Amino acid sequence: MKPLPLENATSTRDRILDAAEELFVEMGYAATSLRAIAQLADVNLAATNYHFGSKEGLLAAIVHRHIHPVNTERLSRLKALEDSGRLLTLREILNAFFYPLADTLPDSQLPAVMGRILSEPESLTRPIMTEQFAEVVERFQAAAATVLPGLTEDELSWRFHLLIGSMIHLLKFPAPIGSNEQEMPFRHSIEHLITFVMAGLSHGQGAQDG
Repeated sequence: MKPLPLENATSTRDRILDAAEELFVEMGYAATSLRAIAQLADVNLAATNYHFGSKEGLLAAIVHRHIHPVNTERLSRLKALEDSGRLLTLREILNAFFYPLADTLPDSQLPAVMGRILSEPESLTRPIMTEQFAEVVERFQAAAATVLPGLTEDELSWRFHLLIGSMIHLLKFPAPIGSNEQEMPFRHSIEHLITFVMAGLSHGQGAQDG
């Protein structure tokens, strides 16, 4: 594998991230060494430790650069809804959660990165996923609780856990197995996901689904 061209990154840190992402996705976390990353990025090995501290820190940074912009937009849209001062619907809350993801695709490596994350040991990836999603899940669960008063906090937590699992599955498989819809826009897939999630979240009590 040849080193990345110099013009492909604007900084040493970016070059390391690009190289690490390529190798992690292709070969997996365990099979990728910091030395191989440094060689592909055409940087000194010490630079990887300087910028990221460890290989685990590098993996966390890769996930962060894809997830953080999506989560920032999610929180921005949720805040705008909450600041409106009116009673929200479940549909509005879910739109704010899911559509920032749809807006980043298909021009994104996020599906490939998340696919790799799911194949790595939980002991490695759970802390990374918790760091990236804890605030967003807490905020959206709190918003959903206002329109799902019949659910206990524990039940709502489980349903959001399964919601996120469905979302990640859709990143990897955006259309049903055997379907001819592979070329459909990802927003079309998100619409189906929202319909599914609304039914799951509101099951057993009267939600305002909008």
